[in-house]
Amino acid sequence: MENVEYTIANPVKRLLAYIIDSIFISIASIIVLFVIGQGSDLTAIVESSGDNIENLIENLVPIIQILTGIQLTLGVLYYGVYQAISNGATLGKKLLHIRIVSIDGSEFSILNAILRYIVNAISMQLCFLLGFVMFFTSYKQALHDLLVKTTVVDE
Repeated sequence: MENVEYTIANPVKRLLAYIIDSIFISIASIIVLFVIGQGSDLTAIVESSGDNIENLIENLVPIIQILTGIQLTLGVLYYGVYQAISNGATLGKKLLHIRIVSIDGSEFSILNAILRYIVNAISMQLCFLLGFVMFFTSYKQALHDLLVKTTVVDE
């Protein structure tokens, strides 16, 4: 953040952007699930939700595995590639007029964006509370921001 004045984005705006992006990725994942021909399995699970719990779990696990793979792939493309080439902003960040910048003034690269996404995905799975680290750092950085030396700012 050398030689440029930024206003650090409010954590609530960051959370709202994350929710918007998560909804977008979830909808896109379900669309991809149907495009690759696995949507009928999801429909069958919804229709058989009254069956016993063992059958439900047996049918649900493979779909969850496929959806997880789709979401990880879309996440790398969206939070990694798209975010890096769109000046540090996802659709959610654009709607809320915030974006990611490198603290040292360097370019926010695709590699940093992908690494940031992977660390965020892992930390969110392990413990959502790790996101609250941002309340205790000078640039309001979450764990993934600290790793790649970025922060989220108002545009």
